[in-house]
Amino acid sequence: MTGNTARAAWESAALRLFEDTYSLVATGPRVHPDWLLDAVAVMNRDFIDPRGWSVLDRDRDNADEIARHGPAFPFDAPSTELLNESLTQITCDTAPVLLAAMTDDWCDLRSAPGFPDRAESLIADAHTLLARYGQQFECYTNADDVETTPAPDLGCKVSCWSALTRYTADYGLVVVSDAEVGIFWSFNPI
Repeated sequence: MTGNTARAAWESAALRLFEDTYSLVATGPRVHPDWLLDAVAVMNRDFIDPRGWSVLDRDRDNADEIARHGPAFPFDAPSTELLNESLTQITCDTAPVLLAAMTDDWCDLRSAPGFPDRAESLIADAHTLLARYGQQFECYTNADDVETTPAPDLGCKVSCWSALTRYTADYGLVVVSDAEVGIFWSFNPI
């Protein structure tokens, strides 16, 4: 795919998956040997997408909440220590299922909008998002279901997670390549 075609495909997939969800979809450059520093920069909105691709961030212009809670709102002051404690590595095969499940407020793939009729297209869009990071990348999540296995059955439901916000629930995926760090997060303030 050419650069413009890849960008259009990625942006369309991101919108189809996350436009109707309270979420953050953002990628920043990988500039530190410790990728956690780059993840914190993305969460703090201290980055520019290295390819100039779209960022989905409904709180970016929420000046009142950012002034009240800090630049990472709705995250609670992310730090490398907090991310190191909260994130667990998962397999790259598990990541597309988690991304698709994150389209539901409770991270339940079976409850995702249009599931099961859209199951294949949800997973295909998730693969499109992950393709941006090349053939070699690592994935991390705050879903506690992965503590016993890096390839849990997330096709059912994420049952517990390490909260990084004050909200009822927040589910995330961090994708780390040699060049970029992607943050995909869904929030449920209910």
